[in-house]
Amino acid sequence: MEQDITKIQAHLTQHFAQLIQQNRLAHAYLFTGNAGVGKLALAVWVAQGIFCEHPNSNGFPCLQCNECQRIAENEHPDVVRIVPDGRTIKVDQMRYLKAEFTKSGLESNRKVFIIQNAEKMTNSAANSLLKFIEEPVGEITAFLLTSHPNQILPTIISRCQVVELQDLNADELAEKLEQHEIPASLARILVHLNANFDDLITLGNDEHFQKLVSEVANWLKLILKGDWRSFVWIQTKLMPLIENQQMQERLLELMLLINRDLLMLKFQANQPIIFSKYQSELASLSQFLTVEQITQGIEAILNCWNQLAVNVNFQNVLEALTLKLNQLYQNR
Repeated sequence: MEQDITKIQAHLTQHFAQLIQQNRLAHAYLFTGNAGVGKLALAVWVAQGIFCEHPNSNGFPCLQCNECQRIAENEHPDVVRIVPDGRTIKVDQMRYLKAEFTKSGLESNRKVFIIQNAEKMTNSAANSLLKFIEEPVGEITAFLLTSHPNQILPTIISRCQVVELQDLNADELAEKLEQHEIPASLARILVHLNANFDDLITLGNDEHFQKLVSEVANWLKLILKGDWRSFVWIQTKLMPLIENQQMQERLLELMLLINRDLLMLKFQANQPIIFSKYQSELASLSQFLTVEQITQGIEAILNCWNQLAVNVNFQNVLEALTLKLNQLYQNR
């Protein structure tokens, strides 16, 4: 598996290893948590623990035997994964799953089912699933995986043991992003955005977003220098990179993060900041600013979200913000 789930979710792997050793696994689990926390990796790891030929003394699967390898490669006949067919999981997929539930295992008496993105089940599919998890037949363990448990039928949730996976910390998440060939300096910025893991990978490989990061840094450096070209920068450099409302949100997040870095430089000058690539320049340019000035600048950025909520033109919002920051940061 790409993730070492025993490190990412150490407590849960130990817990499930004990349940397997004690033969106390429930018949259905709902794994919840943000993308990237290891829901699928944990479900696959538990399946490996169930079928492993050579588990260690702690009940952990060896990950090397034929059973473990086939499960990892999604080639084990008694471990079935269901993924969305297009945008949804359809009722025909649940019928197939129900038929598999009622069969004996092809190679043992155990069967494991993993339903990824369970919130994408259609109503018909969800109701079909509900009917046969209410009365499980045989030695069956089912895992439903979701980042949006509020979109799953309460009746399904009530028949599962809900397991909430712990979020990764910023360093762990940045390391995972770097495994997807995203530069470390960009990964450190991405982990502070309000987005799930898959979206962070997409952003990290998006040339428009990479350009946006550098232009936000250039914009702030111009403001700190008292260079009024920062006002023109909005129209000529930033706006051409904003393709939709989501990118508007991303731009404001970046502006907020880099101005928070100014505050961090005042309190912890020797600590790495989010826009680490620009740390020395930002430290030099902001040395004359007061904490009060930076705090007021951050408040001005936060106020931009309120303006967007009442449909103020986005370029006007940015230009007004730039004017405000120039006035604040040059008031020495």
